[in-house]
Amino acid sequence: MQQATETATARSTGRRGHYWRLISRFAAASVVATGISQLVFVGSYALGALPVVSTVLAWLAGAVPNFVLNRRTWGGGGRSALRGEIVRYAALSVGTALLAALATSGAEQLALDAFPHDRLPQVAIVWGAFLATYLVMFVVKFFVIDRFIFTARERPPRAR
Repeated sequence: MQQATETATARSTGRRGHYWRLISRFAAASVVATGISQLVFVGSYALGALPVVSTVLAWLAGAVPNFVLNRRTWGGGGRSALRGEIVRYAALSVGTALLAALATSGAEQLALDAFPHDRLPQVAIVWGAFLATYLVMFVVKFFVIDRFIFTARERPPRAR
């Protein structure tokens, strides 16, 4: 009886440690990708690009390193699983970019109405909407990536 309890505790601790490792690596990959995409977004929007164009450029700049780093973190399913992982990740990533494009377009309208002749607050408001979208999606993406994107890896044993 005691051995079964110790085994269940060890499994639970191992599983918890596994998820903390995933979360920390996911966060690090997200920081890298977010930094890249934020620089591209702010730079292109500040130079006069439409919010949707800036969002697409920023998405492209951040999506590739984010996929590569996350695939390394989760231990993708090898060459045979790569195509499916890319397709599933692309769907999640494009969905996130569409949400960001909607948020930034709406924010731009609010910013233009509030500050019709002052570009700096316009950029700050639209950038805030872009950043907020990605902050919310950080949590959603972790669970989707863990459960649906990189599924061919070996998972830690579940506690009974």
